[in-house]
Amino acid sequence: MSYAITGGSGFFGQALIRALVARGVHVRGLVRRRSAADCLRALGAEPVFGDLTRAGVGQGLVEPGDTVIHAAARVELTGRWERFYQTTIAGTRRLLASVLPQRPARLVYISSEAVYAPDADDGKLAADRTPTRPKIYNYYGRAKLAAERLVRQACEQAGCPWTILRLGVLYGPRNVAFCRHFRFIAQNGKLFIVGDGANRIATLYIEDAVRAAIAASSPRAADRIYDVASDETVTQRRFVSAHCDALDVPPPRGNIRSRLAMTAAWAVERTAQWFDRDVHISRAAVALMSADQVIDTSRIRDELNWQPRTTFADGMREMTRWWRARVLDDACRKRARLAPRAC
Repeated sequence: MSYAITGGSGFFGQALIRALVARGVHVRGLVRRRSAADCLRALGAEPVFGDLTRAGVGQGLVEPGDTVIHAAARVELTGRWERFYQTTIAGTRRLLASVLPQRPARLVYISSEAVYAPDADDGKLAADRTPTRPKIYNYYGRAKLAAERLVRQACEQAGCPWTILRLGVLYGPRNVAFCRHFRFIAQNGKLFIVGDGANRIATLYIEDAVRAAIAASSPRAADRIYDVASDETVTQRRFVSAHCDALDVPPPRGNIRSRLAMTAAWAVERTAQWFDRDVHISRAAVALMSADQVIDTSRIRDELNWQPRTTFADGMREMTRWWRARVLDDACRKRARLAPRAC
């Protein structure tokens, strides 16, 4: 059996490809740029060029009997709605139109816990129980939910089994985009604890997420939605402080009330719209960090025998090692350019 992956050059996609290749599985990955193609080849996968924003994306990606794992999306909490729509929603529609006629054995869609209503007060969040009503400003969650519905509708019409994974907050080594974003905020004195910091974050270590995606290719997972997160209590304060330590950046400047943080984020978003600029803070990000997130993972545990293996402390230890090695490598490369004999 072969796998066809979208989003293979991203944080989750690269980790997934490593795991599949290590199992001796043939993997094809959709890429837009030559640099991404080189990355996939280095990981042992076969790159296939395509762009989710264009018709016909996915041609040559899938063969009959393949398992498709669709992870490509705009993975941001900031930006204009049009960007989320074109990549996550319209891109999913184009991909489905291209790959489903090739008769894949299964399509697994990588979604997010961001699809749930942030103020849901029914205990642990879970599919089929918790309302999926992301706030109007939560473009990421809205786009993911819309893409989920497209996947279910198109797959059912094509007779292709589908599975949806709603992942918690991913963390771990090689999360380059998150690290750059987090460091920018901290180094510019814009990092605060929202509220008292005691709310719980539904964390998920990258390797645990990958194992869930592979388990979702099982026939037992057909036409099911699974929530995936650690069962460990990780507060917002602990999550933020651990990342500050790992990335060697200043700690939060203090606490800010949730309502004030939301107002400030709204002002930043409006200003960015006027000047057509990207922002590093948004109401969606504030809501994500300040919400109390507890995920019910009993379904994937009972049906697919999945459970998290990595504690938050161990995961952050691995992230710290990776980041420090990366910093040392970058410094070495810089010295080599300035003085070739230095390294």
